[in-house]
Amino acid sequence: MTVLRTKLTGDGDFVGDSAWRVITIAAGWLLLLFVGAYLITPASILTLMITDLDITETTAAALVSMPQVAATVIGIPVGIYLDRVETRAIIPAAAAVLLVGSIGDWVAASGGTVSLLIASRLFAGVGMFVLWVVSINVVSRTFPPDRRATATSVLISGYPAGYALGQLGAPRLAESIAWPGVFPVFGGAVLVMSLALYVAVGRVGGFRASAAPDPITLIGFKQVLRNRNVWMVVAVTSLGYSLYMVFNSWMPTYLTRQFGVSLAESGAFVALFPAVGILARPTGGWLSDTVFARRRRPVFAASFVGVTVLSVLMYYSTTIAVLVATLVLAGVFLQLQIGLMYQSIQEFVAPSAAGTAVSIASVAGWAASFVAPVAAGRLIATAGTDAVLFALAVGLGVTGALTVWRMAESGTPAAPV
Repeated sequence: MTVLRTKLTGDGDFVGDSAWRVITIAAGWLLLLFVGAYLITPASILTLMITDLDITETTAAALVSMPQVAATVIGIPVGIYLDRVETRAIIPAAAAVLLVGSIGDWVAASGGTVSLLIASRLFAGVGMFVLWVVSINVVSRTFPPDRRATATSVLISGYPAGYALGQLGAPRLAESIAWPGVFPVFGGAVLVMSLALYVAVGRVGGFRASAAPDPITLIGFKQVLRNRNVWMVVAVTSLGYSLYMVFNSWMPTYLTRQFGVSLAESGAFVALFPAVGILARPTGGWLSDTVFARRRRPVFAASFVGVTVLSVLMYYSTTIAVLVATLVLAGVFLQLQIGLMYQSIQEFVAPSAAGTAVSIASVAGWAASFVAPVAAGRLIATAGTDAVLFALAVGLGVTGALTVWRMAESGTPAAPV
């Protein structure tokens, strides 16, 4: 039995590590599940917050985005720091930061102190961002190169699942405990899963045996910033997330105005758009690793082209059934590339800069998530019609496809194509 456990496979990984890899990715998935649930909690109990804290809808909505604001501000410096330390050890520390922030949410919300609630959400956002980057980094390192895109895509599918958990679970928890107590419930779950991920990663022989990369230097950071391929992936990430948020933010309003359904019904229909990412994101990684032999560009291209075509079909849809079906299919195509982004950008840099690269892509995605809905709203106001959303989606999709056409291939030894 000992011989079997220490026998090396062809790619240099221990045979007995397969089970621990499964446990690692499961622990990472659950970790991001609870991180996502924590992040979205204010959105699911918005009416309770507005009433009890006596705040406006704008302030309440801003509370949802506070962790992402923190992530955008501190993202790149934190990424550089993570490339200079042992990332596995950071996992429980970052979870502890998020837990402290969630406890601060509880104290602030219970006392009705909005300024403290904003500060605690910002503080928790630091832990959230670190967990995002580190989990992608360590899970990727536990898998051989020909399965890393699949592993990364499976891992981050926990995040949209966390949104669903938060939207469904937070209101029910609020019925059992006072709503401020919901925050530390998810924060505590994050800490528990961080410990599970810490243990599981340490038991993977390939991870233990791999030499830690040298810390990133100033020269190495400058090389990342001067790398054209890195910025091409940043562009793809920004365009992909812009498309994602345009549909997420404005389609409920479009369905309500064009088809006369209630806001609750339109919200339920549009919720299917991100939900399909639970399956679509891992599928994109699997297609890239297995079907396209570690090539990333075919999946990026299919994603943008598919969404472009489906955006045109949505514009011409005359029944809500056809529109919703097309929207869900667009959600599948669009999310094939989410997950692949974070693997692809790591493949363009030295191992010592992997955390920095993931941080840059993450900041680009979150920044686009803020800007795209605002830009779409301004475009609607200027054009005087919601239908302009589809013109915007087509424009973003075509730009994305052209960007992919001009980018290099990251996933195979033969780099530019």
